[in-house]
Amino acid sequence: GCARRYELAGDAYHHDVADYFWHEVTSERTYATGGTSYDEHWNTDPGKLAAELGKNTEECCCGYNMLKLTRHIFGWTADPRAMDYYERTLYNSRLGTQDPRGLKSYFLPLGSGFWKYYNSQWDSFWCCTGTGVEEFAKFGDTIYFHDARGIYVNLFIPSEVNWEEKGVRLRQETQFPESDRINLTVHAREPVDLALNIRIPYWATRGGTLKLNGAALPVFSSPSSYLAVERVWNDGDRLEISLPMSLHVDPIPDDPSLQAVMYGPLVLTGKLGSQALNDANTYLGYNPSPDGKPVQAPVIKTSGETPLSWIEPASQSLTFRTTGQAESTMLFPLYKLSGERYVVYWKIST
Repeated sequence: GCARRYELAGDAYHHDVADYFWHEVTSERTYATGGTSYDEHWNTDPGKLAAELGKNTEECCCGYNMLKLTRHIFGWTADPRAMDYYERTLYNSRLGTQDPRGLKSYFLPLGSGFWKYYNSQWDSFWCCTGTGVEEFAKFGDTIYFHDARGIYVNLFIPSEVNWEEKGVRLRQETQFPESDRINLTVHAREPVDLALNIRIPYWATRGGTLKLNGAALPVFSSPSSYLAVERVWNDGDRLEISLPMSLHVDPIPDDPSLQAVMYGPLVLTGKLGSQALNDANTYLGYNPSPDGKPVQAPVIKTSGETPLSWIEPASQSLTFRTTGQAESTMLFPLYKLSGERYVVYWKIST
């Protein structure tokens, strides 16, 4: 509301309110998923998140509304860090919060040994059900932005945008995050002088490659920035971008021994089985919290010098497993997991 008031009335105070709130939440109140809150509240001081991990961490409405606010922040600043946050929250906090029937989540539990759960078909309609219906219809509205000079490619999602005033259509083809390759094809009524600004994410620490019409360009950009390709574009011109992903950890700020594992922008979650889960305690009535007790997640033993030595790729894409532990646990992107207990924040012992 403050962001929109500033945009309509030019009220600098409300700009500062929205700007401060966004930076405070994203820097001090956010989990590895990009989500925030416990049981709809902040119960601790800024940066104190470890004690809040549980069955009601995090509320889905909060993640969705932070995406809406991020669109305003990016519209004012074109700050790539805003889109880094947006991507993280979209893939980890928002995707995977509806079941195959379209039922929605209220909370996305981040406490170890819990599971995803959803509203019942006839007996509940939560606030997060309403925002869930809205948000799943709006996943295309931030892939592209533009200014007077060019187009910003913010997200890597198969899509096409039509800039009618410029006589340009931009088509994006990709299987991201299953693949690290993104293809952009320009369709223009006539040659057009235009900048294509491609986001180079914070997680692209291994660099990447860029090709124009099949020829490698000897340029790239640093993580968390935009790579501007400015030229006269002709119909059919094609950009090919490769953004290799790698494993990295995201610890809880106030307890470095609690670590989420990420692959590129994706939070990986360990599968802990489906024991004692059934419709009676998964699909509840109006109660937004799951019944039943969590199971114990394994403690990871690792060397301090090699913090990711305990995880290795498995045979399938985006699939990993623990290694060197008492028992092996499979890891998948959080948004893909349903119907199983899981662990997001692993307890690490050196």
